[in-house]
Amino acid sequence: MSFVIALLLLLAQETTTTIAPPKPPQSDLVRAAHAAKAKKIASKKKPITNADLKKAKSKLLTFEPATATDTTTSTSTAAATDTKGPYAKEDERYRARKEAEGRVNAAAAKVGDLEKELDRVEQSYYNTNDPTERDTVIAKRFAQTKKQLEDARKELADARDALAALK
Repeated sequence: MSFVIALLLLLAQETTTTIAPPKPPQSDLVRAAHAAKAKKIASKKKPITNADLKKAKSKLLTFEPATATDTTTSTSTAAATDTKGPYAKEDERYRARKEAEGRVNAAAAKVGDLEKELDRVEQSYYNTNDPTERDTVIAKRFAQTKKQLEDARKELADARDALAALK
């Protein structure tokens, strides 16, 4: 009986061993990639070594180091070249436009305030009954405010021209 049990155990071991499933077939792309890799590895080109260069019959070119005058000219040309990328240039233009728009807005606000001040001074001229105060104090204030308004309008025009040049 023990013989039968040993035989059954032996048969059970054979049936429980699993066979590895077959590999899926490779696609054409995978086969082509493997073939290209194999060709790269099996390259028949010989690398160039120092010994090969010494044996060569052709003349080797050697260059002397640059002199002091050459370095100054090369650094000046390197400084003259533009090293900023397109994004940095666009960012710089954007910031310049925003700054110019800010100057235009500030100048326009200043002109508006001075126009209101000029109207207020003019109304105070007509509302005042004292002719001495009108001719001395209010007339001088009116002239000063008018000059400031002209300067502010000129500044606004210049700011608008600068903004138009940037756009």
